Amino acid sequence: MDKETYNRVKIITGAGVSIIAVYSSMVNSWALASSAIVLAIVIIIAAKQSVDQVLYDERTKTVREKSANATLGIVTIGFAAVGLMLIETSFWGYTANEEYGYIFAYISLLIMAINGFFNWYYDKQLGG
Repeated sequence: MDKETYNRVKIITGAGVSIIAVYSSMVNSWALASSAIVLAIVIIIAAKQSVDQVLYDERTKTVREKSANATLGIVTIGFAAVGLMLIETSFWGYTANEEYGYIFAYISLLIMAINGFFNWYYDKQLGG
């Protein structure tokens, strides 16, 4: 199987799981959604093993690493900014926003702490 066929299998599997998840939420069946997700994982793993081309090279790895780091930074700053704005609006009379603001601020701190831990861990594991 080539990479294009593998990508088509992934898209079709994802669409199928989405349709089944929507249907299972309509009939209130979490077991149907769970089994669809497990089946999709099995299908994607089986399809990935039959690919005879290289799926990831150094360029792909670098691009994904940089995009993940950029996304993490933007999300962390976004959570912190939203938290700060919600805390600020609580001083204008919207007192319910203060709790949500602190939640967003603590989530951004948690994301930064987890990111720092994994940077330290993988730096230590890879001998950096």
